[in-house]
Amino acid sequence: MVSDKAINSVIVIGGGSSGCSIAYNLASRGKKVRLIERGSIASGNTGKSSALVRTHYSNELISSMALYSIKEFMNFSYIGYSGFTKTGMVFPFNGVNVDTARENFKMLRGLGIDEQEIPVEKVREFFPDIDSSDFDYILYEPDSGYADPVATSNAYASAAVKYGAEIITGRSVTNIVAVNGKTTVETDRGESYNADAVVMATNVWTNKLLNKAGIAEGDLLPIYASVHDTIYLRRPEIYKGIKPTLWDPQKSAYYKMEGTSVTAIGSLDPLIDRTKFDPDGDVENHINDEYIEKYLEKLTERLPGMENASVISTVSGLYDMSPDGQAIIDSLSEIGLKNVYVCAGLSGHGFKLSPAYGRIVADMLTLQDPDKALFDWRYFSADRFRKGKTIRSMYSEIGTIY
Repeated sequence: MVSDKAINSVIVIGGGSSGCSIAYNLASRGKKVRLIERGSIASGNTGKSSALVRTHYSNELISSMALYSIKEFMNFSYIGYSGFTKTGMVFPFNGVNVDTARENFKMLRGLGIDEQEIPVEKVREFFPDIDSSDFDYILYEPDSGYADPVATSNAYASAAVKYGAEIITGRSVTNIVAVNGKTTVETDRGESYNADAVVMATNVWTNKLLNKAGIAEGDLLPIYASVHDTIYLRRPEIYKGIKPTLWDPQKSAYYKMEGTSVTAIGSLDPLIDRTKFDPDGDVENHINDEYIEKYLEKLTERLPGMENASVISTVSGLYDMSPDGQAIIDSLSEIGLKNVYVCAGLSGHGFKLSPAYGRIVADMLTLQDPDKALFDWRYFSADRFRKGKTIRSMYSEIGTIY
């Protein structure tokens, strides 16, 4: 690992929530930071996020990162405005996942997460007409909720500027050149920027940029794009008010109760995570009537009163998936890009874990000893898949709970 003294300047490529968090964390440590974003801040997949914030994961490391992140969201005012809204989240389980959920509950409580076992009567206080016939065990997180992904990213960027960072928007990075200890980033405007280190927070476009930088096909990262669709509904009167998000693994869906009158439906189907999509494809027109009808049916089977809900809009965005559904955070020196680092393959967790990702990358670039870091970045190494050291979930086939 490069020593702290060797890295004084850093270029961050990508102005999504994680890129902006990385820029903020580095700038606040006194590093000279330049962030380059091809559009505007959060104009990519971050801006399409449903922006849920939760701590229910089934891996101790990831759960610890989620706890760190939610604490930052809950106390975000020292950075700026995040729009964090605490609503709570309900997680019902049945069948083969009940015993696992009980064990997971103990792990989460042991970390200091406010995870609660609740009876079905408590769920009916939120959703009086809910079909709970397949609920065998229910967990509840009162502190979870959602935030505003665009506001959060801009707050990180603005806070980074206060520490001296430069934010450059409307520039596409066309190449990264790492030669003789010098790292240069080139843009589509013919500009060249030099720094001691470069961090790629480049989402589904990571391998495309690596390819332009001369990295051979066989050395590219195991990252691919999957497309996720979200349906926004106007709730009927019976569901008005602040209500928790309902995770529904039995139907491979979740229902985010946003504000007092909007519901967002998203998929938890692991098959969607495994289905590759061209990152330059027509994502804007991906969702179709068949998909909408399918997920409206799931919703109304669970919450019959939603039959009278009306569709407001739909949004489709891309997840940068890795084989184990967790981030790749590593140096790329092994594939020939010395002093270039990556934070990608976030697999749908990018926004909710962005505070932790920013901390991890800052630690990686400024600490020599990973054992002294809050989160050991070695767990996220790019070669973990080859070595059989993947980050494992306790659950099986429950999509993005991981």
